[in-house]
Amino acid sequence: MDNILVYISSILTAIGGTGYFTFLFAKSKYKVEVLQAQENAESTAIDNDIKLSGHYKEILDDLKNRYETRYKEFEDLMNRKILQLEEELKLKDRKIKLQQQEIIELKRENRTLRKHAINRTS
Repeated sequence: MDNILVYISSILTAIGGTGYFTFLFAKSKYKVEVLQAQENAESTAIDNDIKLSGHYKEILDDLKNRYETRYKEFEDLMNRKILQLEEELKLKDRKIKLQQQEIIELKRENRTLRKHAINRTS
């Protein structure tokens, strides 16, 4: 009976000791795995941040290019508008000169008609 108790206690001690050592090693292994997972998460986060910053840079570069293109289009449009308005001004100046000449001719004609009307009445 004593032998059986000794065997049972030694078996329980062996199982308990093995379980305890396994727990200790698994605990340290678990800590290592947790640290590795944290490092992987941090490196993944850094990689994602780098990719995201690259994406933002592309967006800003594209925005700059689109702005420059729009500005050039606007500038060309304004230059064409300026040329058009200058041509309109030249046409209006010509029209004014023609109308001034017509006024001068009409005044002359009016004077001659008045002279003829005065000569007829007198």
